[in-house]
Amino acid sequence: MRRRRPIAPSRVLVLYSVVEHLPRGEPRDWIAEEEVALTAWAMVSALQERGWCVTARPVWDRASLREALDAFDPQDTVVINLCETLEGRPQGEAVVPVLLEARGFIYTGSSSSTLALCLDKGRAKARLRAAGLPTPPAQVFHHPQERIRIPLPAIVKPLAEDASHGIDRESVVVDAASLRARVAYVLEVYRQPALVETFIEGREFNVALWGGRDLEVLPLAEVDYSRIPNPLWRVCTFAAKWLPESEEYALTPVRCPAELDEALAARVREVAIRAFRAVRGRDYGRVDIRLQGETPYVLEVNPNPSLAPNSGFVNAARAAGYSYAAMAERLIRLAWERRGRGKETLQPQSGWAVEADVAYSMASSG
Repeated sequence: MRRRRPIAPSRVLVLYSVVEHLPRGEPRDWIAEEEVALTAWAMVSALQERGWCVTARPVWDRASLREALDAFDPQDTVVINLCETLEGRPQGEAVVPVLLEARGFIYTGSSSSTLALCLDKGRAKARLRAAGLPTPPAQVFHHPQERIRIPLPAIVKPLAEDASHGIDRESVVVDAASLRARVAYVLEVYRQPALVETFIEGREFNVALWGGRDLEVLPLAEVDYSRIPNPLWRVCTFAAKWLPESEEYALTPVRCPAELDEALAARVREVAIRAFRAVRGRDYGRVDIRLQGETPYVLEVNPNPSLAPNSGFVNAARAAGYSYAAMAERLIRLAWERRGRGKETLQPQSGWAVEADVAYSMASSG
């Protein structure tokens, strides 16, 4: 007799990445990595209070991931995927869904293909441009002396990082010499190419959204830079995001809901939805947008934003009336509904599986 699928998962497994050592970056980058574990246990506590049978397991590498999955049945378990790295490398983020799908597990969030695409900011921007979306001109540098082909001023970022790793006030450059020096810093410290993107002056919005076939945009959030007189310092630096004792943190409060003319807000929401769909995001995500005049420029699509209790996505959900536990439950149900529709890929798509593994192997050997 064919086994019937349960209408809801009876168990929840929270997988979260841990970092034993950082193979790239600055020592302070530990702060962002450690938040993942705090998020996992906050989610466990919130879901247990709502009566869920929930367990958290740390993941360092592929072996620890396989070991964590061994005790669970994919037929009755949903995975909340909080893995952002493997062996401390961001390229491993896209490998985790491949291994989950190979075991037949349903998991929250985007697929391997979307995570791999968005981790490579250059490729992601090409996808956005192909979809007709406004995004600042950009160039990927593999060497500091490459010919500069984009207008200045520009912002220099590591190509494959999130959480504002590698971004500070020196990231915005106004001439060739400072650009090349910053590219050299990214190459040496973060051990990856640099994305150099024309700097857009204007208001910055974080657009959280979630859903299945129909996407819901949560209340818009604005990073308030009005207290920073120098427009070239109006960026969400690592300090502004992670160091509460810093001046940058104090000068960049986030307002949610944001105050914005409704016609312009509607345009921002529309562009965010189109951007999320362009990268084939799933379940939940965040789109970062800057306004130049009335044009919303997509800076980045984050298909795996932080779900920490004080994170931007969670604050937007809270502004929409969701408690932390209710938000987590909605993510579980969004994922489990895919099993009901028979849409979950239970075997890895070979092309993306190979691409994710290649990117991970290249990073590991580098």
